[in-house]
Amino acid sequence: MKKRKTKYEELNINQKIQYLIWSLALPLLFCILLLVASMCISIGNYSTITHNMNLSSEFSLSFKENMDLKMYHYCVGSAEQKTLPVKDVNRAIRLAEKLEKTTVRKESRRAIELVIADCKNLKKRMRAIAETKGYDSRQIQLTNNVYVLTELTQKAMGDYIYYEAGYLKKVENDMFARILAVGIILGIFVFVIVALVVKKSFRLAGEITDPIGGVSDNVRKVGHGNFDIIPVETNVIEVKELDRGILKMAGRIQTLLENVKEEERKQHMIQLELLQAQVNPHFLYNTLDTIVWMVEADMHDEAIEMLTHLSVFFRTVLSKGEDVISLHDEVLHTKSYLEIQQIRYSDILDYTIELPQDMEEIRLPKMTLQPLVENALYHGVKEKRGKSSIWITFEDAGRDIVIQVKDDGIGMTEDRLREVQEGLKNNQSVGFGMSAVEGRLKLYYGEEYGLDICSKYQEGTVIRVNIPKKFNFSDKKTNKI
Repeated sequence: MKKRKTKYEELNINQKIQYLIWSLALPLLFCILLLVASMCISIGNYSTITHNMNLSSEFSLSFKENMDLKMYHYCVGSAEQKTLPVKDVNRAIRLAEKLEKTTVRKESRRAIELVIADCKNLKKRMRAIAETKGYDSRQIQLTNNVYVLTELTQKAMGDYIYYEAGYLKKVENDMFARILAVGIILGIFVFVIVALVVKKSFRLAGEITDPIGGVSDNVRKVGHGNFDIIPVETNVIEVKELDRGILKMAGRIQTLLENVKEEERKQHMIQLELLQAQVNPHFLYNTLDTIVWMVEADMHDEAIEMLTHLSVFFRTVLSKGEDVISLHDEVLHTKSYLEIQQIRYSDILDYTIELPQDMEEIRLPKMTLQPLVENALYHGVKEKRGKSSIWITFEDAGRDIVIQVKDDGIGMTEDRLREVQEGLKNNQSVGFGMSAVEGRLKLYYGEEYGLDICSKYQEGTVIRVNIPKKFNFSDKKTNKI
C-alpha cells in the first residue's frame, strides 16, 4: 500500500489527471458490461423460450382430430386415405426432438419426452393396424390404441405449452427483477465511484492549489525582502520543482544582498575611520602648540608632563594596530586626553572616571569615549563660565554595559538637542566625531546599540553608550586597521 502511494506521489499533474479519469472510466465500464451481460443472459433465456413457443405452435392443436380421422379412413378402406399417416407422426417427432434440445425446465422436458414417446408408440400401433385384416379388429385397435395415444400426445403437448408459457412469465419477471437489481447495484456502485472520484478530485485540486498558495506566499515574502522562507510540502512534481527554484533564488538573492551590505559596511567603516583619524591631528596641533608655549615660558616640568600624557594617548590610539581594545585601555586613553586638557584648562575643567575592576577586560571599539569627552569639553564646559566637571561612569545592566559621559556645562537648547539627535540618526556630522562613534557602534553591535543624548540648557548634558558585555568581533571585522 505504501509502495502504491509512493508511486502515485511520483506522478506529475498530467499523469494524476489521467489516473483520475481512468479511476472513473474503468469502474463505469465494468458496471456497463455487467448490466449488458445480465441483459444478454435474460434476453437469451427469453429468446430460447419464445423460440420453443414458436416451434410448439407448429404442432397442430387439432393433431388428435386429424390423426383420428386419417386413421379411420385408412381402417375403413376409404379412398381419401389409402396409406398410413406416418409422415404426420414423423413430423411431430422431429418437432418434439427440436424442442427437447432447447428445453431446460424439468417439467417441460418431461412433457416433451412424453410427446416423443407417445408418437413413437403411435407409429407402432399404426403399423399393427396395417397388419390386421379384419374390420372389427382394426376398429378395436383404433379405439383402444390410436385414439388413446393421439389423446395422450395432444395432452402432453398441451402440458408442454402450459409449462413453457408459465416459464416465459417467470423469465419475464426474473429479467425485470434482475434488471432492477442490477440497476440499483449499478446506481449504488456509480454513486460510490463518483463520490470517490469527487473526493480524489478535491484532493488533487488541494494538492495543486494549496502548495501553489504556499509558493505564492514565499514569492510575496521574497518580494518584501523576507528571505526566511520554508519549503512547501507537496507531492506534485511541478510545484516541488518550482518551490525548489524559488528557494534557490531566494538564497542567492539573500547572499547577494548580504555581500552588498557587507561591501557598504566596509566602505562606511573606512569612511568612519577616516573621520576618526581627522580628530587626532586637530588635537595634536593644539597640544604641540601648548607644549611649545610652555617650553618658551620655561615651564619645563609641565611640558614634560604633557608630553608624557601625549605619549600615552598615542600609544593607546595605535594599540598595536588593533581596532578593538579593552575598557581599561580605552579609559587610559581618555584619561591621558583629559590630563592634557586639564593642564590647558585647569581653571575650568575637572573630571572623574569610575571604572569597576571587573569591567576592565570588556572589549569595545577604540576611541569610543574620547570623542564624547571632547564634545563635553568644547561644547559644554568651555561654553559655560566658571569651573565645570565631567563624570564617566560604568553601570552593569545585565547582558549590557551602560557607559555614561556627563557634564554640568552649558547644555543644549531643545532645538539644538533635536538637531544633534536627528544628525546622529541620519549619519550626519555633529560635534567632534560623534557620528563616527555612533556609526561604529551600530556597525559592530547592531541597530539596537549606539548613543543616547539628553541635555538641558544651563544644566548640562548626558551621553549614554550601551554596549554588550560579550561580543564576537571577529565575525564583524578584522581587528587590524
